[in-house]
Amino acid sequence: MAGNVFGNPVTDEVVKELYPGKEVTRKLKAEVAFEFINSGGKDVDAKNFVYGLKDKYGNGISAKCMIYNATGDTVTYSGKKDWHGHIYESPYPAKIQNGQWGAFLHVHPSWFAGSESAIIYRGFNGDGQLCDWMQSWGIPYVGNNHAYTEIREGHHYETDHWDYIKSLLESQSTKYEDTWNGCQSNVTIGEGTSPEFVGIMSLEGVTTK
Repeated sequence: MAGNVFGNPVTDEVVKELYPGKEVTRKLKAEVAFEFINSGGKDVDAKNFVYGLKDKYGNGISAKCMIYNATGDTVTYSGKKDWHGHIYESPYPAKIQNGQWGAFLHVHPSWFAGSESAIIYRGFNGDGQLCDWMQSWGIPYVGNNHAYTEIREGHHYETDHWDYIKSLLESQSTKYEDTWNGCQSNVTIGEGTSPEFVGIMSLEGVTTK
């Protein structure tokens, strides 16, 4: 397991033990993963990790990012867009299995600017179609923080939509959710100059069940 991914994955075997005789679908695995979002203290482990990075980094604008996979399958890191700032020390998690947290710290550049970035993770909807979850945050040098997310077809963000997405991000407040093609994404960001950013990737209906 990578050093910045936390928790035991929710696999077919785990779901079969919980629901013997029931068909194991992505939706069911996603639902179990969401039920287990805090199991075994994995949420605390992710938080301690990113807070440790922040302590090491020191003062300055930063986003303490924690993202959770409740999609029913593994998601794979597929790109990012930095408008302002860069990741600090620990890389973006390459893969996050179903039922795991990933954590990382994004920090502002050395000049007078905030942290503003987006990440993309690729996975599947309940029918096995390839989808990209895009989650983004903005912590301006002056002004209020923002969070924005959307889901599109696989490889969508290999085309440059970033000016448009930046304008959408900067028009939002601290909470946003999107549902598309059977997928769900929820993001929140706190106030202040080094807030927590929390993103949950899931399937439609999982987080509201």
